Amino acid sequence: MSTGTRAVIAGAVLLAALAFPSLAAAHASGVNYRSPIPVWLYGLAGGLAVLASAPAAAFGLTGGKERASGNLYPAIRRLRLGRIGLSLSSLLLAIALVGGFFGAQHFFDNPATILIWVDFWVGLGIVSALVANVWDFVSPLSALGRWLERLLAARGSLVLPYPARLGVWPAVLQLLAWTWAELVWEPAKEPRTLAVLMLAYIGLQLVAMAAFGTEVWLARGELFTVFARTLVRFAPLELYVRSPAGRCRADRCVEEERIGCPACWLDAAPEGRGLRLRAYGAGVRREPPLGAGGGTFVLATLGTVIYDGFSQTNRFSLLEADVLGRSSWLSYHISALETAFMTLIVGGFALLYLLVCALLSRFERVAVAEAARRYAPTLIPISAVYFISHYFLYLVYIGQFTPAVVLDPLEREWIPDYGIWADIPGGVIWYLQVGLIVWGHIVAVFAAHRLSLRVQGRPRLALVAQSPLVLLMVGYTFVGLWVLGQALTSQ
Repeated sequence: MSTGTRAVIAGAVLLAALAFPSLAAAHASGVNYRSPIPVWLYGLAGGLAVLASAPAAAFGLTGGKERASGNLYPAIRRLRLGRIGLSLSSLLLAIALVGGFFGAQHFFDNPATILIWVDFWVGLGIVSALVANVWDFVSPLSALGRWLERLLAARGSLVLPYPARLGVWPAVLQLLAWTWAELVWEPAKEPRTLAVLMLAYIGLQLVAMAAFGTEVWLARGELFTVFARTLVRFAPLELYVRSPAGRCRADRCVEEERIGCPACWLDAAPEGRGLRLRAYGAGVRREPPLGAGGGTFVLATLGTVIYDGFSQTNRFSLLEADVLGRSSWLSYHISALETAFMTLIVGGFALLYLLVCALLSRFERVAVAEAARRYAPTLIPISAVYFISHYFLYLVYIGQFTPAVVLDPLEREWIPDYGIWADIPGGVIWYLQVGLIVWGHIVAVFAAHRLSLRVQGRPRLALVAQSPLVLLMVGYTFVGLWVLGQALTSQ
C-alpha cells in the first residue's frame, strides 16, 4: 500500500475514532453526538422498559408450543453455500497466514490482523447472533478435523472418553486467554505474532480432536465453534434433524428431534435435514442445555465486552491513573493492572449472577448450581446484543481495509489508493445501541419467564420466582447503557 493510501486511511481512521465508538485497537471512543438528556436517564428508561416486560411476559405468554416456519433447506440446498463458504474461508486463512509472516508488520496494512481480529472475530459473533450458525459449515479447522478423524478411523485408531465434568471449561479458558490477548496483550496486535498464535492454535485443536473425537471436541473445546453455537441460540435460523437415526456423535442431543446440532445435521441424509425460522431468542429454550461451564462461558463473553467498553472511558482512565500513582511497580507493569481490572469485572458479573441464583434456588427448592445451569442460557440474548452494539462499527469501518489487505497481502502497491467511509451520524449510532440493548434484555426476560413457567406451572408464581433474575437484567441494562453512554462527548 502506498504512502498516499496510508495517509488517506490514517486520516479517515483518526477522524472516525474521534467521532465514533468501536474503532481501531480500542473498540470505543467518543461519539460526536450531543444527547438532549443525561445518559443516566437513558439507562433508567431502559431498565424500566425491561422491568415492565416481566409482567407482560407473565400475562402474555402461555406454555404452548412455539411457532416456527416450514423447512427451508430444500430451497437452498442446490446453492452449495457450504462448499463455497469453506473454499472462501480456507483461502482467506491462507492469505492471513502468509501476510502475517511476510507482509507489512502494521495492524491496518496486514491481512492477519484485519482478517482475524476484525472480520473473523467480530463477524463471527454478529453473524452467529443475528443470522445463523454459519461457522460450523465454513470452518477450515472443522473440515480438517473431520478429515483427520476419518483418516484415523480407517487406521483403527481409538478416541479417549471425554470427561463429562470438563464440559466446556476448556473453551472458557481459551475465551479468557483470547480476549485478554485482544484487550491487554499488545504483541497480539503484531501480525507475525498473531500468525504464530493461530498456527499453534490450529495444531493444538487438531491434537485434541484426534484424542477425543472431532465432534465431541468441537462442541466443548474449540473456542470459535463453542462461541458460535452459544450465540446462535439467539439467532432466527434453526438447524434440526427429522427422524434421526443413531446416537449423537457429539454426545450432546437428548431429544428425538435434534435441534441445533451440526454433527447430527451433517450425519443425516439430505432429505432428513431441516432449516427453519424461529423467533429471536427461541433457541435459548429449544436447544439442549449448555452443559458444565456453559454459563461461565456466557458470563465471560458478557463481562469481557463490558470491560472493553469501560476501559475506553474517561472514568476508567482516571481510575487507572489513580492506581498507577499509588504504585511504582504497576506503572512499569500496566498490563498486570489491566489484567486485574478485567478479572475483577468478569468475576464480579459471575459472582452477582451466582447470588441471584442463590435466591432463585430458594423459590424453586433446588441447588444453587442447578438454578445457575437452568437460567444461564437466558443471558445469551444479553451477551449477544452487547457484543453487537459494542463491535458493529468496528466491523463496518475497519472492515473496509479488507479489500486492500486481501488483494495486496504483501503490500506491493497492487491496488489504487482509497479512503474509508465513516459518515454514520452519531445520533443514529447511539439510538441503535440503545434499541439493541433494551431489545436483547426484553428477549432475555421472556426466555426466563418461559423457563420459570415450566417449573412453577402458573404465570404469577413464575413471575415471583424469576423476580431476582429480572432485577439483575434491569441492572445489566443500566450498566450497559451507562458504559456505552460514557462515549458521548457532551456528557
